[in-house]
Amino acid sequence: METDQRRLRSLKGLKWSKYGSDVIPAWVADMDFAPSPDVVSAVQEMVDLGDFGYRFHDADQLIPAWCDWVGNSHGWRPPDDECQVFTSSMQALEAVMVLHSQPGDGVVLFSPIYMPFRTAIEQAGRRVIDVQLEAPNWVFDGERFRDALDPKTRVVLFCQPHNPTGHIYTQEEIDDFAEVVEEHDLLVVSDEIWADLTFSGSRHLSLSSSNEKLRDRTVTVGSASKAFNLAGARCCVAHMGPAEVRSELQKYPDHYFGIPSSFGSAVTVAAWTAGKPWLQKAKEQIEWNRDYIHRRIIEESSGLTMRLPEATYLAWMDFSDTALSDNPSKELLDRARIALEPGEKFGDQCGSFARMNFATSMDIVETLVDRIFETLNS
Repeated sequence: METDQRRLRSLKGLKWSKYGSDVIPAWVADMDFAPSPDVVSAVQEMVDLGDFGYRFHDADQLIPAWCDWVGNSHGWRPPDDECQVFTSSMQALEAVMVLHSQPGDGVVLFSPIYMPFRTAIEQAGRRVIDVQLEAPNWVFDGERFRDALDPKTRVVLFCQPHNPTGHIYTQEEIDDFAEVVEEHDLLVVSDEIWADLTFSGSRHLSLSSSNEKLRDRTVTVGSASKAFNLAGARCCVAHMGPAEVRSELQKYPDHYFGIPSSFGSAVTVAAWTAGKPWLQKAKEQIEWNRDYIHRRIIEESSGLTMRLPEATYLAWMDFSDTALSDNPSKELLDRARIALEPGEKFGDQCGSFARMNFATSMDIVETLVDRIFETLNS
């Protein structure tokens, strides 16, 4: 898939507007591809008709559209009547976490991890229980998880596939995780918004459907935001596996948690019902980019390493054995004029890492990699 840099430079979104025109941005998780034609048509139809009033047509389709999409894509169809719509994945995560815990209670995350997880816990007055994943493959350690828990631990924030590493937790890891969750009577919020961006030879394993012990303990969060580049649509559907969570949510007024806009609903339904061909083309480009980056890192032998991700469009790069081991993202911004996400945002142990978004065109990927190695070798 091609990109037009003139179009990208004209965008008002955060990715391409934060830095100067001499910087190539590869930090925040937005794709550079033009959106699916079906998504554009959904918005264009509303604009052409001036249909900006009380339009609930698409919002009413969100839950069945997502459930059908999950069923067709991942072999597990959540029951429609156990699902709820939110305006974003983080809203769903925060709402469930707050409803199921009290200030001072422990909430688990597995680092390195998407930084808003930690912020959400801290802002809610809960305690962060940081269980570090095992480098270099970022695997789950059941004993480390068990040892970190205390009697006031209530919730686990999970990310499957994992951001930033691109790891898909295996069935064995999920089974070990489920044992500890059941032992300590924990609620799990599983952020699965990257589920549709798996690579060849890999398969997404949803927590709720992969282990019976997790079925009634897991809230599964889904969105078209990552797979279809629709973060600005502000639209999310979540399956509320635990009956007590569904009951708790029903105690609140209908509008307490908000609903997506008509625009967000329309583009999300269009993506889930008609966007599969576009997604397949995007994934083919992304996989080519992933393999190219990994091959270049191996061939250059510069000390830079990267675990090959099974999913996402994120390269989790380790600069520990290079001259850029101290804050590599800052060095690359200053010297190479490329913007990567600083590793330290994802965990205290990640200061020598940087995350690169490779959901873009071949020429941009090649330039990003060239600039990294030019800087490493200078």
